[in-house]
Amino acid sequence: MIGLASNVGLTLTKGAAGWFMNSAALLADAAHSLGDLLSDFVTLYTFKMSRKMPDHKYPYGYGKFETMGSLAISSLLIAGAIGIGAHSFELLQATLNNASTIHVTQAIQETAPMMMTEAAQHQAVEKAATTTPASFAAIPSMLHDHGSHSHSLTSSDGTLNPNAAWFALASVLVKEWLYRATLKVGRSERSEVLIANAWHHRSDALSSGVAMVAIGGSYAGITVLDPLGGLVVAGMILKSTFGIAKSSLRELTDRGMESSEADKIRRIMAQMKNIEPNLIDFHSIRGRKLGPFYHVDMALKVNPELSVQEARRLEHRVRSAIQRDCEQVQQILVRLETPLSL
Repeated sequence: MIGLASNVGLTLTKGAAGWFMNSAALLADAAHSLGDLLSDFVTLYTFKMSRKMPDHKYPYGYGKFETMGSLAISSLLIAGAIGIGAHSFELLQATLNNASTIHVTQAIQETAPMMMTEAAQHQAVEKAATTTPASFAAIPSMLHDHGSHSHSLTSSDGTLNPNAAWFALASVLVKEWLYRATLKVGRSERSEVLIANAWHHRSDALSSGVAMVAIGGSYAGITVLDPLGGLVVAGMILKSTFGIAKSSLRELTDRGMESSEADKIRRIMAQMKNIEPNLIDFHSIRGRKLGPFYHVDMALKVNPELSVQEARRLEHRVRSAIQRDCEQVQQILVRLETPLSL
């Protein structure tokens, strides 16, 4: 709920600041925060659903709701990172091409004979500009206004206010705090969807940082900082979220439990074997992850002279011992066997 409220506040604040300060970067960042509200709703819904107890509709529990939420959020992040990277690469090409065009045209002006008429000079400049690729032909020329810069972050009705960078900085600080707080809760709850949403907050902090750099760079005339920062952010987001998406896909395909969890259960069973005289052996320990929980099944080799009632009591003690030390284990299916049945 804190993340949801923060996103609402950031969206309104950055939107208003971007509008009144003529910052296209801040307006774009506000639109990005508006889209974050969707991931917050997905996180809240799937987190609460995954904690519901099994019922007749979902006898194996609601754990995979969280897995679906984690996959959805990580997919959005990956798609966004690809979009940021592609846009930043195009912007970098345009920025570098624009810089080379300016250098060429300035050289023409400086080396052109003083006797050349202004009309002939203008014709030579236009001819040089047409030698650049067609995709960059629309980039504004700066030839006839050496005292000012053409900022991509200024609106058509006003001039960029550099104070807009302070709002971007505030967004960085708030989002980084949300990342750390959400990640801490996600790890304590062993919740993949909360961890995925934490990285969403981190990606927002990074994008706000790029917006801040873009505002400062545009104001100073160093426009190349914006696309370079965008490429760095895209790479960081892809690296952090690919692992989350991979983990979610493994859960949906019922991949076995982590070896560390299986080893922990084996150690518990080894202790039970030492204190339970009727427990001869155990084997075939398997498990699968459903959101924050594990479903485990195993076979117990017991004394063939045990009564059904005594065997059930042993089974109950085994379940209690495992669930006491393994909080993530929600269900345990035990198959009782005797030496003759093996």
